[in-house]
Amino acid sequence: MRVLIVGGTGVIGSSLQKTLAANGHEVVITSRKSSTTNDSALLVNLENISDSVQTICNAGNFDAVVLSAGVSSIRACRVNPESTSLVNVDAQVAIARELLSVNQPRIILISSNRVFDGATERTKIESAYSPTTEYGRQKSQAETDLLSLGSSVKIVRLSKVISEHTALIVDWFSKLSSNEKISAFVDMAISPITVDAAVDVIEHVLVAECEPVVQFSAADEISFYDLATVVANYAKSPLSNVIRQLAQDAGDNAILHSSLESSGFPSIKPMPSLHSVHKIMEKLTKS
Repeated sequence: MRVLIVGGTGVIGSSLQKTLAANGHEVVITSRKSSTTNDSALLVNLENISDSVQTICNAGNFDAVVLSAGVSSIRACRVNPESTSLVNVDAQVAIARELLSVNQPRIILISSNRVFDGATERTKIESAYSPTTEYGRQKSQAETDLLSLGSSVKIVRLSKVISEHTALIVDWFSKLSSNEKISAFVDMAISPITVDAAVDVIEHVLVAECEPVVQFSAADEISFYDLATVVANYAKSPLSNVIRQLAQDAGDNAILHSSLESSGFPSIKPMPSLHSVHKIMEKLTKS
C-alpha cells in the first residue's frame, strides 16, 4: 500500500510512518520544514493551499492518505480563528477533494474529542457536535465537510494523545526534577492514550473495513492534576510541588469529561488513563 501522511513529522505522523514502513508499506510524508531528517519528505505549507495541493498531486497516486497536520493549540485557534481554520479545515478538504477526483484513496482525518463539550463521559459516536472551543469547531467542520465527499473518507476521533515527547509532560518533569513547582488543573478531565495506541487504531482503519467514524480514548478519565502527580513521582519530587489550579484562573473553562465510547477493534482495547501515563513516563525516564 502506498500511503501519504500529511503532517508526517508530528508526534502521531512520525510514529505512524515508522510503523507503516516497518510493516512493508511505502510511505510518503509531508513536512512544513525543509530541515526534516527525511530527505524524501514533500515540503508542504498548508497555509498555501494551492501550492500544497499541487505538490501532493505531483507525487503520484496513493492508496490511502492520512490527514494528520494542523494547528492543535486551543489558544492559537482562539486568537487566530481565520488563519487556523484555513489550515485545519480548508486545506484538509481541498487536499482530499483533489485526490479523490484523481483516484479513490482512503482518506483518514485525525480528529479530536474536542468536537464535543465534555458534558458526559464516554460520548457516543453519533452524538451531536457541541464544541466549546474554536479548535473543536474547526475539527467538527472539517469532519462534516470531509464526510460529504463520500464513503472513501474515514474519521478517527482520539482523546488526548501522549508520548515521552509531549511538551507539557517533558516540561513538568524537568521542573519537578529541579525541585521547582508546577500548576495543574483539577477540573479539566483528560482520557489519555499513548501514541502507540493511536497508531494501532489508525493502521487498523487504513487496512480494514470500518464505519465512517471511529473513536478511541482511555477506559476512564483523570485530571491534569492526577497526571502531574504521576510525573512528580517519577521526578522524585514531593507532591507539594504540584499546585492545584482551577481552569478559570487561567482563563479556560472546566472540562467535566473527556472519554469517548471507543469503537470495537479486534486487538486494540482501551487501557486505564494512568496505565498510559506510566508507560510514557517509563520511556521518558529511560531516554
